[in-house]
Amino acid sequence: MPLILSNFSGNAPADLSLSQGWELAILPTSTALDPGSLMAAAPEWLSAQVPGTAMSALFAAGRASFTQLTALDAQDIWYRCCFASDVAQAQQFLVFEGLATHAEVWLNGKCILESSNMFVAHRVAVSLQAHNELLIRFASMQQALKARRPRPRWRTRLVEQQQLRWMRSSLLGRIPGWTPATPAIGPWRPIRLQATAQFTCEQLDAQVSLDGETGLVALSMRLCAAAANVQITTARLIVGDTESPLSVQALDNGNWQLQGIARIPDARLWWPHTHGEPARYAVAVVIETREGAQRLDCGHTGFRQITLHSEGDAFALSVNGVPVFCRGACWTTTDILNLVGSQAATRQALLLAKEADMNMLRVGGTMFYEADHFYALCDELGILLWHDWMFANMDYPAEDPEFVASVETEARQFLHRTQLSPCLALLCGNSEIEQQAAMLGLEKPLWRNRLFAELLPAIGIALRPDVPYWPSSPAGGVLPFQVDSGAAHYFGVGAYLQPLNDARRSGVRFTSECLAFANVPETETIEALLGEGQSPLHHPLWKARVPRDSGPGWDFDDVRDHYLAELFKVDPMRLRYADMDRYLALSRVVTGEVMAAAFGEWRRHGSSCAGGIVWFLRDLWPGAGWGVVDSFGNPKAAWHYLKRVLAPVALLITNEGVNGLALHAINDGAQAIAARITLTLYRHGEQAVAEGQQEVLIPARGSVQLRGDALFGHFLDTTYTYRFGPSGHDVAHAVLRDTATGEVLGSDFFFPLGHAFAVQPSLGMEAETLALADGCYQVTVRSARFAQSVSVEAPGFHASHCYFHLQPGGMQQLQLMPKQPGARLHATLQALNTHQRVKLVPVLREVST
Repeated sequence: MPLILSNFSGNAPADLSLSQGWELAILPTSTALDPGSLMAAAPEWLSAQVPGTAMSALFAAGRASFTQLTALDAQDIWYRCCFASDVAQAQQFLVFEGLATHAEVWLNGKCILESSNMFVAHRVAVSLQAHNELLIRFASMQQALKARRPRPRWRTRLVEQQQLRWMRSSLLGRIPGWTPATPAIGPWRPIRLQATAQFTCEQLDAQVSLDGETGLVALSMRLCAAAANVQITTARLIVGDTESPLSVQALDNGNWQLQGIARIPDARLWWPHTHGEPARYAVAVVIETREGAQRLDCGHTGFRQITLHSEGDAFALSVNGVPVFCRGACWTTTDILNLVGSQAATRQALLLAKEADMNMLRVGGTMFYEADHFYALCDELGILLWHDWMFANMDYPAEDPEFVASVETEARQFLHRTQLSPCLALLCGNSEIEQQAAMLGLEKPLWRNRLFAELLPAIGIALRPDVPYWPSSPAGGVLPFQVDSGAAHYFGVGAYLQPLNDARRSGVRFTSECLAFANVPETETIEALLGEGQSPLHHPLWKARVPRDSGPGWDFDDVRDHYLAELFKVDPMRLRYADMDRYLALSRVVTGEVMAAAFGEWRRHGSSCAGGIVWFLRDLWPGAGWGVVDSFGNPKAAWHYLKRVLAPVALLITNEGVNGLALHAINDGAQAIAARITLTLYRHGEQAVAEGQQEVLIPARGSVQLRGDALFGHFLDTTYTYRFGPSGHDVAHAVLRDTATGEVLGSDFFFPLGHAFAVQPSLGMEAETLALADGCYQVTVRSARFAQSVSVEAPGFHASHCYFHLQPGGMQQLQLMPKQPGARLHATLQALNTHQRVKLVPVLREVST
């Protein structure tokens, strides 16, 4: 049954959050199976946070750390809490929003609940005493895995224990090679006492749609009245400023059924933030009784229409009839110990995604269903979600009735609690199950079982008909891992060490997972991990956190080093042997350059690609993880490169070989842009040897392409492909300016001789730093000569722009924003191609922000 855990406002007593006074004890498996044997065992009790996990409690107590982890899957864990209650209330409910994973709950010595699915919420009717004791036993996962069950049809290297396929639990913490061994065990979601109200919402079904320009919210609600003599006289549905009557029907046993449709003419549309405003409407239900009005706030919704185009080899999404290039990253938790990050931490992470102009995040099948505030924030910020069901790589027991029933409950609950969310853009059956089966040589009928072919798509159609379904990530084509059909996981550029032009050559249609690298964090994060003065790369702590797949004899440091050698023409081993600081500086930049090159190919005018999602937005723990943001929330160099190449209005350069340079002007906005494109060639990073420009009109939601040679009117070998002699230039810089205002809308660089610029003593680089009234600093950077990948080192501050190139005589403005109020600025900036380091010295002059 769908579970809506809300009361109407009015005179109802407030729910009691059972978040205080919890303790936990860790015991050997089966030492205590009930409250009596627990008391006899007399275990040591530690303070525990609820919601939270056993591992987070051990960290808080100083009993565990990332370098000293306890194997909690091998033990039983008990939680206990005492609370008082008003015994005058005839009936109350205990609500458990998530118990991980094999849980037995006792209240005052009586077992009231058994649960084996961490993704399922429970609501239990209870009779309370004045003083109550609540106990929860989380049985050993290792013991549960020993039960005799049928073997899978294939084995996966993703996890060590194949029988995890029977367990409805997150794989985070149980995947060697890329997650710390911190499995989620405990009451990871809130527990509360739901008091009896005059009316309780037992079920709410809402479907949001568009009929032309009219927004529709169809609602059906079942209410339970606490007293038989309570009568509902009228009810209405409120959506924004529109009120619509609901039909009222009295059912048996004090139940009431409300039903109706709200129609909102000329509804403002919800858009991904790169394409428009994510307009939202508040939704509420008001009922009238003889005692007065009561209100249930249901949250917010938005009106949008999402279409999946998957005919033939295609895979593309359109929103409100507009094709959208979907770009972003795979979402990872901001709190690997508790799983669910705080609302503040979640907002910060999502704001970084938005700032980088990511318009889609993917919640992968190895993760978990997020908290309500995550979906509400994605709605608010205009971020689309590709959402896997929580299945990955394994052969799940789709023919086991008990397992299937649990999955159905899990799926229905998730879609009911997110039924108003416009951000939900695509539901995907799983992560890499079809790929896993196909790579092991199994025949096609074995790739997809009935969970993903029948059950989950049917539930989606019933509860969220507005959200397209895709059976697996990846899927499509002759083989699911071939990237020129359907949705792919693309690691040609990356783990498979292909040249950068493979991003185009492979014909990617849509990549829901791509571009995995061990992205090097900033110095302050390295020092937080290793300590000041410690050298990374071969430090045991560093290597333990470099992601790797199980089996191969390489890790993702090796992948990054391959492209470091390719782009910068250095021997990575010799470089780090002689100059670790230089090695780290180049290593930060190279993954950003590679990602920008790939997305430049995928976003170019005429590209067949409709989207790319980088593997990991944020690291799970400190180190050189896959994330483009580190585990402390600090952007890495790759994040800054992505911010430029993913911008809604952008100018991109591609190398077309004998056809010269191509300039691609892109406009995701709703209005056409009249602009001027200027292309300048520089010799020795200083002297302008050619310049041309052309007026363009970039259509709304569209792009245009210009040939670089057309701007000059004569042959210049801009790509240095013909090689009739030494190259006449080593830097090409294109800039897009608004014709009317002269505002720079976008720019890009191309290096015909490669990225390996000689390091100069000085570039004539200088910076003016102005203190602003709000604690921020405005920095204006200028350089007499070409400056490569200018980085700002400002501990305690977030830089709006970093790792940018500057053309000779060029200027870049950026802001430094304090992470904490009152932070003092100690900052420098440096380019890759100079020894010169510029200290930022603030001028105490107020400037309007």
